[in-house]
Amino acid sequence: MIQRISRATVCIMLAGCLTTFTACSTKPSYQEVEIYPTSGSVTVKGEPAYGAVVILHPQGDVGMTKGNRVFAKVKEDGTFAMTTYITEDGAPAGEYLATVIWPLDPNARGPSPDRLRGKYATASQSDLTVMVEEGENQIPPWEL
Repeated sequence: MIQRISRATVCIMLAGCLTTFTACSTKPSYQEVEIYPTSGSVTVKGEPAYGAVVILHPQGDVGMTKGNRVFAKVKEDGTFAMTTYITEDGAPAGEYLATVIWPLDPNARGPSPDRLRGKYATASQSDLTVMVEEGENQIPPWEL
């Protein structure tokens, strides 16, 4: 005996297949664009700028619309790795201006005076540029 498959059954099966295919996507659902490992280092007068915060400001469309900020916190050795979605995952490809703020207290939970006196605090003041390309990116060391 031949059984007929109802439209509802076909729709449910199709929805299940689509869910399976989208679940196997190469990037997590919260990730809008591909990101690439991006790292560098910051020193001031030859010393690591431990606790400094680096923020990348896109100079054009990099595909992010959910308000994510590409940022990093400088480690004790002066190195940093950019974060977009999860810790140290990287940055989307594109051209950026970088800002750097170095709090007097690197462990402060609130405002702390900027050791760099605002020289690199805004994109309009900073002359630090970054180009992120597909693949691994090493930003040349910044001596501020």
